[in-house]
Amino acid sequence: MNLDVAPVGPTSYSPAHRTPSPAPRPLQPVPVVRADISGDTIPDSPPREVLDAMDAASRAYQQLRAQGRELRFSQDADSGRLTIEVRDLDGNLLRRIPPSKLLDVATTGGLD
Repeated sequence: MNLDVAPVGPTSYSPAHRTPSPAPRPLQPVPVVRADISGDTIPDSPPREVLDAMDAASRAYQQLRAQGRELRFSQDADSGRLTIEVRDLDGNLLRRIPPSKLLDVATTGGLD
């Protein structure tokens, strides 16, 4: 499983740096579990806190890009553990961050 973060909003990120993504899987019909859900319960837009979180993620992404870095999230095939890697824009591994330290990185705003 790979959780690479895709670009959010306009960016100067060159498509030449992207690794090819796997072919999309065909969509399968999803069975309806609850018949009492209607379109009336879906809001017109996401809640404010979701929009704020998306904005914060976009700013963090842009800050990483300005530093020439990106984060890659994946699951180790053998252990099933989450791995977080800091890479340069050419895909070279700079360092690995233990999942327990990711919150520290996010709250201090730095990888150093």
